[in-house]
Amino acid sequence: MNWISRSINETRARRFMRASLYRTALEGLPEGLERSWRDSAPQEYPGIRTDAFFFVRAADGLLRFFDAVSHSEAPCALPSEAADSVWHAWLRHDPIGLERYCRRHFGRTIPHVERAGLGSGALANTLMGGRRLEGITPLGPRLPQLFGLDARLRMPGGHGYWNRGDEIVYARLNQRGLCLQRAQAHPELLTAALLAAGLVDADMVLAHMRLQQTTATGSSCGSFADGGLAFASDSGCADGGGDGGGGGGSSCGSSCGGGCGGGD
Repeated sequence: MNWISRSINETRARRFMRASLYRTALEGLPEGLERSWRDSAPQEYPGIRTDAFFFVRAADGLLRFFDAVSHSEAPCALPSEAADSVWHAWLRHDPIGLERYCRRHFGRTIPHVERAGLGSGALANTLMGGRRLEGITPLGPRLPQLFGLDARLRMPGGHGYWNRGDEIVYARLNQRGLCLQRAQAHPELLTAALLAAGLVDADMVLAHMRLQQTTATGSSCGSFADGGLAFASDSGCADGGGDGGGGGGSSCGSSCGGGCGGGD
């Protein structure tokens, strides 16, 4: 990267940090972490960008996850490989300092747990926790920012989440951070799954259904409720593969869409 591109990225990183809800925590990141991440992340995540703007966005995503975990009574899965790249680098750089940092900024330590040890429902816990923190209704098409991070950053091999109608759909991103396969409804994030897990109740579901009916029959000139706003990504995978090929779908089993996690 030449000095002009580096200067632009550093300016964008500073601007993003000033506007972040986690500005104080970002400013408190340990000295040397970014350098350690820049050295180690490409070995674990081939093709990852290592500029300052990518780092601060990924670090902000990790702090959003820590915040969600700190407010949850159940394990949470991290839906972003970009954020996970910072977590892994931090664990290598200074694991004891990471524990102190989490206690200082989030009131508790956040253990790093492999996906297999989280159990089912961990990704849904993150979804609901993120919605609460961002003031998003429990049901509806809006996704917490953390769920759109990999697609926005074009994280190689990352997790892509989009809205298709009233469903959350998922596809794994390719090594260029693009979605070239058809996104499918994520089984852990369906309304029925959230209801079965006790993360929403029947009254919430009925209220959401009434809102959908009202929106569908209302005038196009009327105001939009919270549920009327949807997240969209550059890769456009909510409606299918970016290459136009409708062949293979993503194999979305119970463990898809989340890497490591944290929680009790």
